[in-house]
Order: sequence, then C-alpha cells, then structure tokens
Amino acid sequence: MPLLQPKHKSSDSRRLEDNSRRGARTMFFLKLWLILIVVCMVLCIITMEIAGYMENADGNDADSARFLYYLYYLTIVNIVLTIGSSIAGFVSFFLFSVYWTSWLDKALTNLRCLTKTFFSPSVATVCAAIPDIGYLIGIFILWDIARRQQKLLDVLGIQYTPVARRDLVLFVIFLLLANIVAYEGVVATRPGCFAACASLIGIVVTWLRVLHPCVEQGNTLYQLQQEIINH
Repeated sequence: MPLLQPKHKSSDSRRLEDNSRRGARTMFFLKLWLILIVVCMVLCIITMEIAGYMENADGNDADSARFLYYLYYLTIVNIVLTIGSSIAGFVSFFLFSVYWTSWLDKALTNLRCLTKTFFSPSVATVCAAIPDIGYLIGIFILWDIARRQQKLLDVLGIQYTPVARRDLVLFVIFLLLANIVAYEGVVATRPGCFAACASLIGIVVTWLRVLHPCVEQGNTLYQLQQEIINH
C-alpha cells in the first residue's frame, strides 16, 4: 500500500494525524443539538396550547379556577424548561461549531498529504464559519472529502458505503425550507413551528448521514497508514 506510506521514516510530510476524536465529538454535539431542538420545539408547542386554552377557558366555577391555577404554574414550568433547553442548545451548537471547524481543517490537512482537494484547509474553515450560507458550502466540502477519500480506499481495494447524492439534495431542500420559514415569520404559528422543527431535524439528520462516512473513511485511512508505518 505505497499510497499511504511516508516517503521516508524521518519525514512527517505525508503522515496523517488522528482525527477520530474530533469527528466523534462533532457528531455527538450535533446529535445533542438535534435532541435539544426537538425538546425545545415540543415545549414551545405545549406552552402555546396551554396559553390558548387559558385564554378561552371559563374560570367562574371553583373546579375550573383550580384547573386554570395549575395550568398557570405548568406554563411557568414549561417556559423555564424552554429557556433552559434553548441555552443548552446554544451551548451544544457552539461546541459543535468548534469541533466541526477543527475536524474539517484536520480532515483536509490529512487528505492533502495523500491527494488534492478542491478547498484548502484554511479556505474551507473560513467558508464553513460563514453564517447560514456556510452550512451549504460545508456540505459540498464534505462531498469533496468523501469522494476523494473513497477513491483512495478504492485504490487500496477497501469497500466502503459512499455518501449518497440524495442526502446532499435533501440537505439543500431542508436548508431552503428552514430559511423560508424563518424569513417569512411563520415560525410563530403552530404550522410554522412544526415546519421549522421538521426542517431543522432534516438538516441535522442529512448532515449526519454525510458527515459520518467522511469521519469513518478518514479514520480508516489513518489506521491503515499507522499499520504500514508500524510494520
């Protein structure tokens, strides 16, 4: 497997660095963010439902007044939980962004030890950090990484399930839907809240479906080179 072997033992110019921990943490915080998105959306919907019921309810009799009293405190609890899950979601998304850019930089640096890439590590990191449009650029950077890593594995005779183009198309569709919902201001309505939740879940799930093979392919290439160097 000369493709992965350094030019000589004292040279690190073609040695890959272990990127598995960054990749694992990137996917972990992305999954955590997805869970918190769902929790926050559910709590928001419950709060809106309770508020609507309280607005239209008749509290003249004692039983209704007592029930509205409990609903009032339930609303407060839901609001507190919503704020807490929103803060936790922001923190998890921040940590994801840190590990995502770190993994991306190292993945391209490793890949450039073995082959060419369309984006340089520095350019890719800057592009991926651009708000909103950076996610769209990032998915195509992942596609470039996956395609080139797959070619290296194919040359070595290693079969690996490639990234599906369908996931790329779905990611773009969900990203456009999320932007339409956000900019049109319909997220404050019940259908808009469901649409926002569905689009965000679609974005994260398709992103994971593209990111996971990229991480695994990179880890495989690193392990193969380590075996060659050790032997």
